[in-house]
Amino acid sequence: MTIDGYCTLGVDREYDTTEQGLLQAMDAAGVDRAVIAPADRFLAVLNREGNERMRLAARAHPTRFIPACSANPWYGEAAVEEVAQAVAEGARILVLHPLVQGFAANDELVFPLLEFAATERIPVYFHTGPPGNSTPWQIADLAVRYPALALIMGHCGATDFWNDVIVAASAAPNIYLESSLARPFHFARYVGAVGRDRGIMGSWAPVNDLPFEWEQMRAVLSADDFSAVSGRTLSQLLQQRGPL
Repeated sequence: MTIDGYCTLGVDREYDTTEQGLLQAMDAAGVDRAVIAPADRFLAVLNREGNERMRLAARAHPTRFIPACSANPWYGEAAVEEVAQAVAEGARILVLHPLVQGFAANDELVFPLLEFAATERIPVYFHTGPPGNSTPWQIADLAVRYPALALIMGHCGATDFWNDVIVAASAAPNIYLESSLARPFHFARYVGAVGRDRGIMGSWAPVNDLPFEWEQMRAVLSADDFSAVSGRTLSQLLQQRGPL
C-alpha cells in the first residue's frame, strides 16, 4: 500500500484541492491512500471546523483518505479536548504548524498536546523550516523529551536547515523524516544515513504537484528504500491504534 504522508485538502487562500482533484492526482501517481490535513486557516483558529472537514472527507472515501487533525496549542486545555475529540472520531495523526499557529516548536506551550499524543499513540507531524521557530534541532529536543512519541519532521527543515537534518535526526530514534520540499537527492541521502524505515514520502499537495513528487522519488530511491518510504513506515506508525 502506498501512502502520501501529507496533503492539504481544501480551497482556501493558497490551497485549491478538492476531494475529486486529490483523488485524480493520487490515481495518476499510483498512490493508494493519502493523509489529509486542514488548510492554514483551520490550523490557526477554526480547528473544529477543519477537523470535521477532514473527518467527513475520510468518511466519504474511507479506503483513500486518512484524516489528520490539529489544534492550536494557544487554546490550552481546549486544544487537548479538541484533539481528543478528533482522535475519537478517527483522526490518526496530529499536525502542528509552529509558523501558522504562532509558537516555537519546543516551547512548553505544546507539551500538553504532545503528552496526549504520546499516551494515545498518535504520531505528530511538525512543519519545519524557515523562519526558524521549527527546526530539526527543536524536533530533536522534543524527541528526547518524549521518547515514546513518533515525531515526523515535515519538509526536513527545508530549505534553510537541510544541513542539520541527519545529525538532528540521529539524536533520537523516534524522529521520522517527511520528504516534501526536500530535494530528492538530499532525501535519498537522509534515508541512507538514518535508515529507510525512518523515511516518509509526502508531496504536500497542492503546494507541490503530487504525481511529479512521486515520480521524482521513484527515480532517485532504490527499490528497497522506496518500498519503506512510500507507505510501509507510515502505515506502521498509523496502525498503532488499530488497522487503517
